Amino acid sequence: MAELEQLECLIESKSSRTVNGWKRFTFGALAAYLAVTGVMDFMSEGFSQKTVINAFLCVCGLLVLKFEKKIYASPLGFVKDTHTWFSHHRELLPWSEVRHVTLVTKGTGLTAFIEKDVIGWKLLFERNDMAALDGLFKKYAPKVKVVIKELGQR
Repeated sequence: MAELEQLECLIESKSSRTVNGWKRFTFGALAAYLAVTGVMDFMSEGFSQKTVINAFLCVCGLLVLKFEKKIYASPLGFVKDTHTWFSHHRELLPWSEVRHVTLVTKGTGLTAFIEKDVIGWKLLFERNDMAALDGLFKKYAPKVKVVIKELGQR
């Protein structure tokens, strides 16, 4: 399988998801436990429903170990890279296709609604990323209107 070309990450979204640290250890340990108990059940009882369930859950635990979704801004536009054991997928929203941007702040969070035609992307950032995002839009998409809204605290 061909590896995707690395793009420069200008700013990473909080919408990115990666299984690492304790999550990776937990899913790995769970998969190992299910594999061992599944083999023990198979050797003592033969092929049973419990063995099939253990095998299925073990495979699910192993698949989760390699799931990574990184969402970031690059010089080409906004990028969603998804990596699993079997696939590497990239979705790109080029700067030239961005029609409107709304930045909504609430507390320490910042939500960016990046619209292209009728649909768009909703990305999460930190509030202190607003200046960097605004700078990126001015540099790469200067004709795009950026609206900033502040939501009150509850």
